[in-house]
Amino acid sequence: MNKFVRQLMFVIVLLSVVISACAPATPTVPPVEEEPTVAPPPDVTDTPAAPPSEFSESPMLAEKVAAGDLPPVAERLPENPKVVKSLSGEQGVYGGELRTGFTGNSPDWGVFTFLNTFEGLVLWSTDFQTVEFNLAESVDVSPDAKEYTFHLRKGLKWSDGQPYTADDIMFYIEDVLYNKELNPTPGADWLPAEQRDGFKAEKIDETTVKFVFPNAYGTFLYNLTAFNGRYFAMYPKHYLMQYHKTYNDKIDDLVKEDGDVPDWMALFHKKGPDNWANPLRTMDNPETPVMYAWKVTQPLGSGTTIRFERNPYYWKVDEQGNQLPYIDTLVGTNYQDNESRTLAMLNGDLDYITNPPPGDRTLFYDAVAEGKSIMIKNPKSDGANTASLHFNQTFGDPVKAEVFSNLDFRIGMSYAIDREEIIEVVFAGQGTPAQIAPLEDSPLYIEGMDTQYTEYDVAKANEHLDKVLPEKDANGMRLGPDGKPFQIIFTVQNDLGFGTYYVQLVELLIGYWKAVGVDVVLSSQPGPQHDENKRKNLLEAEIFTGEGGAGITGILDPRYYAPFAGAGIWNQGWSVWRTPDPTGASVSVEPPQWAKDAYAKYDAVTKEPTLEGQIEKMKIVLQEAKERLYVIGISRPGDLYAVFHSRLGGIPETWYDGWLEGPTKIIRPEQWFLKE
Repeated sequence: MNKFVRQLMFVIVLLSVVISACAPATPTVPPVEEEPTVAPPPDVTDTPAAPPSEFSESPMLAEKVAAGDLPPVAERLPENPKVVKSLSGEQGVYGGELRTGFTGNSPDWGVFTFLNTFEGLVLWSTDFQTVEFNLAESVDVSPDAKEYTFHLRKGLKWSDGQPYTADDIMFYIEDVLYNKELNPTPGADWLPAEQRDGFKAEKIDETTVKFVFPNAYGTFLYNLTAFNGRYFAMYPKHYLMQYHKTYNDKIDDLVKEDGDVPDWMALFHKKGPDNWANPLRTMDNPETPVMYAWKVTQPLGSGTTIRFERNPYYWKVDEQGNQLPYIDTLVGTNYQDNESRTLAMLNGDLDYITNPPPGDRTLFYDAVAEGKSIMIKNPKSDGANTASLHFNQTFGDPVKAEVFSNLDFRIGMSYAIDREEIIEVVFAGQGTPAQIAPLEDSPLYIEGMDTQYTEYDVAKANEHLDKVLPEKDANGMRLGPDGKPFQIIFTVQNDLGFGTYYVQLVELLIGYWKAVGVDVVLSSQPGPQHDENKRKNLLEAEIFTGEGGAGITGILDPRYYAPFAGAGIWNQGWSVWRTPDPTGASVSVEPPQWAKDAYAKYDAVTKEPTLEGQIEKMKIVLQEAKERLYVIGISRPGDLYAVFHSRLGGIPETWYDGWLEGPTKIIRPEQWFLKE
């Protein structure tokens, strides 16, 4: 059993004990030691790490304290601040401005969602091995994994200095999630449909809240560690209640004053997060209080620059008691394309960019060799694949839906792909041909799932495609079952910071598929157009990410392993059927019985209270996914590279890089600092 499994099993065992029933003596802990990352066993009750007797802060804030504009730092921090250790062994220093860049008019997905808005009750530890406390300083879990009682840090404050308490969590749950006008059908990333009816939240006191689920929910804490946990740090009751009908009987007057919204619900979503807790909303409205290290002061709007300034009430410190973050301000510049952003990075105009294009690897390594101010680190990918290819089995055209649902079609399209060429051309020779499957060192690995149908074999491709689309026209292009020319519109969302290579990859795919008689055309769409077409179930095929590789990520993000278990275009209509769109704008398609049965097997995984049980049942799900080949993969991720300006400190040599770790958040940007 590998280290990952042993440690995670240890976490589950500890978290499945009712801590509150036990009260042994409290041991002594040294000052400013990181608090324990998991709930302690019943025979030892660890206390949170004691804060230092005196705290330090940025000179930028000290000036405001001296001027009487801010209370002293000790009054702004909670009783037990979260302690963040240096990941590079360096002592950080205060000051400066971090410069970053993004493309596609997307400051959120372009960089700042990963850099600043990943905060929740818990987080992954920096080594991606255990669950670590964050806004919560402890949690009690019932043995049946139905009840979770969170104890918040006392004295937490929003960026405007108002208390963050259990009331904020209850406001989100009672007045947003379960408000019929804001959310006709309650839904959230952390709340599966099977847990929705019968879920209850209870405020125990100002810093304690209990969640009670109708069914066992053994994966709940893991689901809160990254993006799914964002909701609990995004709904400041004291601010948002003025835009809520329940609390403001003059809300209609505010709607009229605004002039741009039709009703109070739209005004609420304009001033704060929408039902999905979209992180972009906190970057659009400087008035919205946040729990993040930095707060927006200049939204992007119609310009090219967005700015953030340190949150004076940020609730984390380093081991010496210095309030974080070290860096005073963040500035993001919107670049027209990746080429101009890369050039700015090479010229020393930027300190950090997210998702540098695979094709630019050589440029950056050459820059280091030439002595430029570039620093390259090599994180480990947690991904199962470099990309996933989706053919929408729920598409509205019954002819295409029938073809896409045929396993022989997907097998044939897979055999037609020259993955070795893609790896060389698109990924600079990094990686190996593979389908989407857990990595070889994952406890979820299924023998042969990653290698099936991956050889480039035109004869085998034609053999399988002939079973589905046997008829061809005079030019050798295949006809559909209806006798008409069969053409697939393949969509690429062209403004994704993490998908800079998608267009290039799909252009190669189009050539491979044409060689076996399948006509595919590229549709390159910006995010808003893509999202609207997705809601209407108008996307026939698409390329996207390849989650579910390292450790137990396949359990936590099974979008490619179980029907309607996540954001997969291949089963778009089924996903809406399972989790209806509260606005009614998304098209729902009832899934066939086999898909319902397949999802039920995954649902059983999440209810298992132990990691051992979760792994055992997830392997059943994965075996079926192997047999059905829901989506097609390209290659295993090769060695990743991350680019920074050499003046940036606090960066470790390596880390796990992936969506579930909170991409950049796992290396704690609040402890980054500028050396000059």
